[in-house]
Amino acid sequence: MLVIRLKQGWTLKLERKIGEVGGWGLWEFHRSESTYHTDSGRTAYRLARIKPSDPKDGQAVEVVLMQSPSAPEEEWRPQGAGAAQHESDR
Repeated sequence: MLVIRLKQGWTLKLERKIGEVGGWGLWEFHRSESTYHTDSGRTAYRLARIKPSDPKDGQAVEVVLMQSPSAPEEEWRPQGAGAAQHESDR
């Protein structure tokens, strides 16, 4: 599992990488560990686009949240920078 500790104070846990384009990796959220909602819980985000796509432990990453792999860019939610850390699944 890839854990991203965002500078804004929350942690995002990513379970698996499902794709890569142009140095950005598309990762699926760990279903029982992370979720991100907007609109009073009506819109759920379950994918993160991160760069670099396969960060090393301690490496800084940029994070953008998405609802689906085909979501238009105007629906993406930039979350800023964070630090990556790999953890084993429990």
